[in-house]
Amino acid sequence: MNILVTGATGFIGKHLIPSLLQRGWNIRCLARPTSQLPKEFIDKVEWVIGNLEDRSSLINACANIDAVIHLGGVIKARNADTFYIVNVEGTRNLLDALEQSGKSNARFIYISSQAALGPAPTPEPLTEEHTPRPVSNYGKSKLEAEEIVLEYKTRQRCIILRPSAVYGPGDRESLSLFRLAGYHINPHIGFNSTYINSIHVQDIVHLIHLSIEGNIASGEIFNANDGTDRGYSTNDVIKCAARSLGTWTMPIYIPKTILKILAVISSGISKISGNASMLNPDKYRELTARYWLFSSQKAQTVLGFTPQYDINTGFQMTADWYREHRWL
Repeated sequence: MNILVTGATGFIGKHLIPSLLQRGWNIRCLARPTSQLPKEFIDKVEWVIGNLEDRSSLINACANIDAVIHLGGVIKARNADTFYIVNVEGTRNLLDALEQSGKSNARFIYISSQAALGPAPTPEPLTEEHTPRPVSNYGKSKLEAEEIVLEYKTRQRCIILRPSAVYGPGDRESLSLFRLAGYHINPHIGFNSTYINSIHVQDIVHLIHLSIEGNIASGEIFNANDGTDRGYSTNDVIKCAARSLGTWTMPIYIPKTILKILAVISSGISKISGNASMLNPDKYRELTARYWLFSSQKAQTVLGFTPQYDINTGFQMTADWYREHRWL
């Protein structure tokens, strides 16, 4: 099987590619000219230099391809336009290129995000049948990209995976949680507990494999978490990080008003500096939503997906990796 992977140099991609190579498949990766190619598989895959906005590079990348795993995109940006150009129009460009250059009835696996569905209004986890209500520009762009993918479902075999917060060895985003734990800080935003789902990177890799190999109807959407649909309180997540480091934390209460002000200030600095900021009004809305909860029961029933890593095991592996590579 000939497989194209976008976002291969990112966190999930670095875990996914070696597992695809173990299957004996031919792997082609799309990478920007400025991307640092992972030494672990730099000479084991075919590289196509380009990006999601460059249609000609996508046509070359999709030539004779049986399946596309679309991981590429942006998770932080200075403005909503960037999310739209890369995440939305980039996905359309890729689907058009696959239709033009790939094999007939090629499989297209789109890695979306829980942000596309949005938070639940109550502690009851959402399912794939719930109406999406994203609260950030990032989430809106991922939802729009999903809608584009579904436009092609009668011409290509399209599958959408919505992972919750993905963590694991090599993840720079979850590193901040462990650093907070290392400083003995457990931030509490407001006075009500908030809850999140999570999934270890190797479990999302496994789910991608099931999506490639399974006989799945085109247009299906699957939520993905570690099997704990009712999630974890964010404070328990920090405590778990602390345990994995063999340390302790103390609660630090942050009023929502203060966080909102900081988000506005950070956003202003971002506009002046030209650098994207992770703390902005969008992120504030995500951080203050109480229930980032959805159910992965459909993936377990239809795909036979069985998560292998709970948060305790997964966080210990992640902490050990951070220490071994001196990130902590």
